[in-house]
Order: sequence, then C-alpha cells, then structure tokens
Amino acid sequence: MSKQQAQQQALEQALTALADVDLERRLPLLGLPTAQDGRVPFRLFAQDALLDLSDLAIRLAASGAPAKLADRILVLHYLMHEGPVARTERLVSFHEFPGGSFYFGPFRTRTVEPLVKRFGNDLDALRTNLGRWDATPVPQGDLGACLHAFGPLYLTLIYQRGDEEFGPTAEVLFDAAALRVFGTEDAAVLASRICIGLL
Repeated sequence: MSKQQAQQQALEQALTALADVDLERRLPLLGLPTAQDGRVPFRLFAQDALLDLSDLAIRLAASGAPAKLADRILVLHYLMHEGPVARTERLVSFHEFPGGSFYFGPFRTRTVEPLVKRFGNDLDALRTNLGRWDATPVPQGDLGACLHAFGPLYLTLIYQRGDEEFGPTAEVLFDAAALRVFGTEDAAVLASRICIGLL
C-alpha cells in the first residue's frame, strides 16, 4: 500500500469513527475553541485554520486552501480521544510511546537528523526559522524552544552545538498530553511535521 493510499484509508476510518460523535460537546474537553457558525477556528502548526464540523474538512484561514492531508488526519485522530486533555508541561521522550524504543532509529531519521544535517552549528539560521512558528524559548541545550502544534499539544526542541570531538545533536520531546491521545505513528508524524517545517 502506498503512503497516499494509507493516508486515505486512515482518513476514511477517522471520519467513520467520528460520524456519531457530538464534537461541539467534546471540543472544550480537548482544549479547542467552541464552534462559530459550524466552524472551529484554531491554530494548526503556526497557521490560523478552520475546522468545518459538517464534513470535518480543515482549511487555512488566510488562503482557504485545504490543510495538508497528514495534518487533517492528526487533528481527526485527536478528536477521536474521549477524555479531557490539557497541557501538562511534563516532557516525555518518543521512547515512552508504545513501541517507541523499537522505532527510535526511524523516528530520528524523520525528525532530528534532517535538522542537524541542515543547520549544523548555525544556531542563528535555526533561530530565524523558529520565528515562523508559534515558539517560545526554553533554557535547555544551546538552543531550546517549545513549539505549538495545535490545541494543548506542544513539542520541545533541544539543540546542542557540536565541537571538535562530537557533532551537533538535537532532541525532540513531547508534552505528556500527546502520550494520552496519540499512538507511536501519530507521534512520529507530529514531530516530523514540525522538524521538517523548520528546514
């Protein structure tokens, strides 16, 4: 099955799972705004977006263009969570997701390795690109930043310069809220979406 086919299947499954859910009741539990005329305005990877409750389509507010399919699937998977979700500010590693230790190599390949290859020790360039995101500095590493994904979901990037002996390194950590709502693949997609978006 191709990536596109897998995404389409995931989308259809999510739409089916959400067909009978009272989303207007669930939104506040998930830390999302209430609907306005059937649409939910929210921040999605540093862009204003609108979720249409009639068909669960997501459009970017500025252009009206559909959100990326992977972004829409992430949001729909998030909406499938039944309990309340709030930001915890407790950081967890990808290792803590089910099977995360087994998939940690591929996870790094999809997330921090492209960052290190692109920026090396050029923290000024990385800092400039962080300006495109809803990010706040954190006092970790040589450059640390907490980046907002959507709702109460945040990812923390910790970047360390290299020296003569060791090359630069990067680590991404999740707010523990993500551990409650996402499986391993969704967590990897979330982190990859932000890391690749920084390139």
